[in-house]
Amino acid sequence: MSKNISENGSHGNVLTFYPNGEFYFTKGVKAFQRNDFLLAKKYLNRALQLEPSEPVIACQLAITLSELEEYDESNQILYKIIKELDQGMYECHYFLANNYAYMGKYKDAIHSAKLYLDRAPDGDFANDTLELLEVISFEDDDLEDDLFPQEPLLDEEELIEKQDHARQLLAEGNFTEAILLLQTIMEGYPEFWPAYNNLALAYYYNGAKEKAKSIVQDVLEKNPGNLHAMCNLTVFSYYEGLNIQSFVTTLEKVHPISIDHRYKLGVTFALIGEYEQGYKWLKTLLGLSNTLDASFYYWFAYAAYYVNKEALAEKVWKKLVQMHPEKEGQEPWKGNHTPSTIQ
Repeated sequence: MSKNISENGSHGNVLTFYPNGEFYFTKGVKAFQRNDFLLAKKYLNRALQLEPSEPVIACQLAITLSELEEYDESNQILYKIIKELDQGMYECHYFLANNYAYMGKYKDAIHSAKLYLDRAPDGDFANDTLELLEVISFEDDDLEDDLFPQEPLLDEEELIEKQDHARQLLAEGNFTEAILLLQTIMEGYPEFWPAYNNLALAYYYNGAKEKAKSIVQDVLEKNPGNLHAMCNLTVFSYYEGLNIQSFVTTLEKVHPISIDHRYKLGVTFALIGEYEQGYKWLKTLLGLSNTLDASFYYWFAYAAYYVNKEALAEKVWKKLVQMHPEKEGQEPWKGNHTPSTIQ
C-alpha cells in the first residue's frame, strides 16, 4: 500500500494515508464475517465507489445486501455484474436465484437457478442450486413445469429483468411505456401469463378498459384458474359497478401458498371492499419481512383501518411514511384520498 502513503510536513515525518478500494473491501469482508452486515455494507459501498468496475467488490456488496433483506438492491447489482462487469461470474445467477426465492418469486428463482446450472454445471454452487430447486418444488407443486420444461427457455435473465422493469413502470403510472415493454415480452414469450396480466392492468388504467378485459378473458381461457387474471377481472367489474358476488365467492375458495398470490388476493379483497378477507390474507405476510415493500404497508394499513383496527392502521402507515415521506397525511381513509389502483 506504499502508493497510498505520502510524506507531508517540513521534516518529512508526517504520513498521510489514502485508503483504496482494496482497503475498504478487506474491512467490509471482515465485518461481514462478524455478521455486522450494516458495517460491511458501509465499507463495501465505499470500496465500490473507489473501484466501480471491480466485480468481486460488487458481488460481495450484493451478498451483504441480501443478508440485510435488501433484495431488490442486491439484484440490481448482480444484473449489472452480469451485463457490464463480468459476464463470466456465473455465481451471480445463483445469488439471484436465492434472492428471488426469499422474495417468494419462485418462477424467477427457478429461471436464475437453471441459468447457473447451464453455465456452471460443476460450479461451486451446483449442489446448493439443486437443493434450492428442491426446496422450491416443495413450496408449490404448480411449479413442476418450470422445473422440468419440455423446451429450454432462452434469455431468461432478460425476461426477468424486463418483467421487474414493467412492474416498476406500472407502479409509477407510466402506463404507455409499460404497455410497449410488456408487448415486447409477450412476443418472445407467448405463454408468459404475468406479462398478459400486467398488460391488462396497464391498458385498463390507461383508459382502454374493453381491451384490458379482453386480455384477461383470453388468459382465463388459455390458462384456467389463473389467480391474477381472476383478481383483475373482479376489480375491473367492481369499478364498473357490476355485480361481483360470483367473483367474490370464487376467490373466497382460493387458498394460495405462494407469497405473490396471497398478496394479490389480499389486495384485491381490500380494494373491492371485502376488508375482512383482505386483512386476513395480508396479515399472513407480516412475518415475511423480506417481502414487505411500501405497497404492502399501504394495503395492510388500508385493510386494517376498515376492520376497526385504527391504531394498527396508523402504526403501519407510519412505517410506510418512513419509506416514502411524501405519503404523510395521505391516508386513503382520510379526506378525499382514494385508494391506489395498481396491485
